[in-house]
Amino acid sequence: MIERRITFIIGDEGIPSWKLNQLKTLAGYFRAVVVMQNVTRLCQANAEQPVRIMSLGCMPGDLCQLVIEGSDAELAYMVLTDFVAEQFLLVKTSGKKKNRNACSVDSCDKTNTAFYLPFELVISTRDLSVKELGLVQSTEAKEMVMARLCRMLNPENPDLLLQLMQERERVSSTCMGNGIALPHIMSSEIKQPAMALIQLPHAIEWGSNRGPVTRVIAMALPFPAQRPHIEAFAHFSQALLAPEYCRLLTENIQAEALKALLLHTLSRPFTANCDTPKE
Repeated sequence: MIERRITFIIGDEGIPSWKLNQLKTLAGYFRAVVVMQNVTRLCQANAEQPVRIMSLGCMPGDLCQLVIEGSDAELAYMVLTDFVAEQFLLVKTSGKKKNRNACSVDSCDKTNTAFYLPFELVISTRDLSVKELGLVQSTEAKEMVMARLCRMLNPENPDLLLQLMQERERVSSTCMGNGIALPHIMSSEIKQPAMALIQLPHAIEWGSNRGPVTRVIAMALPFPAQRPHIEAFAHFSQALLAPEYCRLLTENIQAEALKALLLHTLSRPFTANCDTPKE
């Protein structure tokens, strides 16, 4: 089954009924199921049911996705991408055409509160292939993934980060359940908050009875951590307790869409007053 996803932000007008009716009409042209997911509120409804979408409580600034599945998914994706770009703020994904009503995922843009953080943050993503991961034992696979994450977080000094990460894992496994692991470290050697996400080609064990993982998200924070850092990463950790949010992280495969999911969740504590960020 072919699946495509369109990631976008709801604008100041919200979603008036005429936009929902137009979405319903367009979705009905194709042999595909189109579902609208509100990422901010972790709820969803079929695009052919405008009343159900209205019940999602979508608000300006909410991050959403259209999930398209079916034999006509490719054609529906092209048509609906144009519709979304005209009516909402399209989140750019790699390889897609440029659009004047599209935005890149940027934590420094104060005008885009959906992705705004009051501090600099580096986010990198990487897909591991079956060949790269190989047929190694679970323990070796975990060590290899952590080493790769540390190189993504700090290419200049990954060995220190790996040592800190291994020490943290010896205390207790950082598996969060629902297919997600969250190795995290804090050190005075870290100068800038950073996140790295690796998508695995198959599930590996992470030393926990919460099950194997297919997504590993590493966080590195300076020590002592500033209050905005703590608030952002605490909110993100809490979000990982929701199976619906973890499902979004494991089902999305495009790098920019994953960055949007991460950054949007991290920015939620600051969206109310992003013009006066905390010191």
